[in-house]
Amino acid sequence: MTLLGKLATLSSCFVAEMAVGCVCALVGAWPGAARAQTAELPAATTPSDQGAPWPTTRDWVDYGIIGASLGGFYALHSLTPKADSGIGPSFDAQHPGLILDPKHAGVIGRRHLIEDKEETVPASYVGLAVPAVGLWLGLQERFAADGSARQAHDTVVGLAESMATTLLVTELAKYQFGRLRPDFADRVRRYYCTAEKSPEIQCTGNEIPLDADPAKAAKIFADGRRSFPSGHAATSFVLATYAGLVTGGRMVWGEHATQQSRIAGLALQAAVYAGAGIVIWSRVENGRHNPTDVLAGSLIGIGMANLAYWRRFDTGGRARSMAAKSSAWRLDVELGPAPVGIGLALRF
Repeated sequence: MTLLGKLATLSSCFVAEMAVGCVCALVGAWPGAARAQTAELPAATTPSDQGAPWPTTRDWVDYGIIGASLGGFYALHSLTPKADSGIGPSFDAQHPGLILDPKHAGVIGRRHLIEDKEETVPASYVGLAVPAVGLWLGLQERFAADGSARQAHDTVVGLAESMATTLLVTELAKYQFGRLRPDFADRVRRYYCTAEKSPEIQCTGNEIPLDADPAKAAKIFADGRRSFPSGHAATSFVLATYAGLVTGGRMVWGEHATQQSRIAGLALQAAVYAGAGIVIWSRVENGRHNPTDVLAGSLIGIGMANLAYWRRFDTGGRARSMAAKSSAWRLDVELGPAPVGIGLALRF
């Protein structure tokens, strides 16, 4: 299974059924009218964490975003990227030997490394980091001095949403661009010389199969057309960025931050980003990606993490869902000399 496939499987534990919420607002009264009578129903205040009725409609929408993103990712991952690469040389399956032209050697001429064995950072390492980070952040929020189950829930759901949307955006770009990996020429030789013979490719007889399982070998070969952007980079940086933001809200810039906590928080932020940096360095060093691939993947991860975090938390590190909100049905009857107006306002 490829990197994104493993990560999607691990992330799927966060998925819930989709539900779509709708919000109605305001039909205003005519201006310039004098109030004759006002009837207001009792306001319903949404409690914070003390017996709060959650999951709320907004929570179900979040679960739906996660499920839809993962569903879209799986659908795209089953498709073969476009024949014409949006970046760099294109591969013609009808004439596979053309891609082995020496003029492409500097772009796709790296040696192919065996998955999960010769790679510096195997896909399984990144995949295992997903539930580990989720557990760490969830427990951190739950057992903080002012923590709560609601805050922990929002933290973990935010991580799941940032991961799911990152997977979707990354796979969509991979399908659209179809860029060949730096080791694609070696994949062609090892695939066609051991699985599908082609008169256009001269084989030495010493080529090593991409995998002993022909079906898996075909998947590895097809994955060679998904270089841009880097999935390792996107998932590593979405994890590092989201974890860094949660840590920052608690320990660096949040309302409960102290001088000591800021030092510890900055150290933790530096550590998670250093880990992500090692991952993207390894992808270029191992010949899996070009520098622009890991740059694009990193930016996707950073962007999705920021969107997910700031939707849920304020600059003090507090979950926005914890703020008490009043919800009321309000009926205002407005009467005036000219014109006479009647207005109905619904606020919730």
